[in-house]
Amino acid sequence: MLKGALRVFDLLCDSTSLIILNITVAVVFLQVVARYVLKIPISWTEEVARFAFIWMVFVGIAITERQKAHFRITFVVDRCPPSIRYVLWIVGEILVFGALGWLLLESLRFVDMGARQISAAMELRLHYVYSALAVAVILAIINRIRHFVATLAHRPENPFV
Repeated sequence: MLKGALRVFDLLCDSTSLIILNITVAVVFLQVVARYVLKIPISWTEEVARFAFIWMVFVGIAITERQKAHFRITFVVDRCPPSIRYVLWIVGEILVFGALGWLLLESLRFVDMGARQISAAMELRLHYVYSALAVAVILAIINRIRHFVATLAHRPENPFV
């Protein structure tokens, strides 16, 4: 049941990022055509493209976390014996979870700050945009927990792979 829920979760993340990418491309295309071909600039297109791009980047963080595609520098760790490598991995994971927890708390403060700000063209409360960071951190934590549990269950010789 959990695997099915995680597949749905992955599908939602992937689909959301593709939808946001398409919205960004369509709005930028509309902006270019309206401004340079029709000579009628549309004021809201720049904000929509910027806000969609922000959301796409932050959803991309969660997808990158799921694929374990964030860069790692393991030069020293790779030269350690497997038992020390495993301990270093656990310490590293604890540090990452701590950093993500701190980032989540700060992002919630950021969202609260955005509730008092309004965008220039669309007059949209900016907490809708600022919440992208909080959502990305929550999604990244979910994906990180998923890999952490799977790695603990298998206890590989090199958990950094």
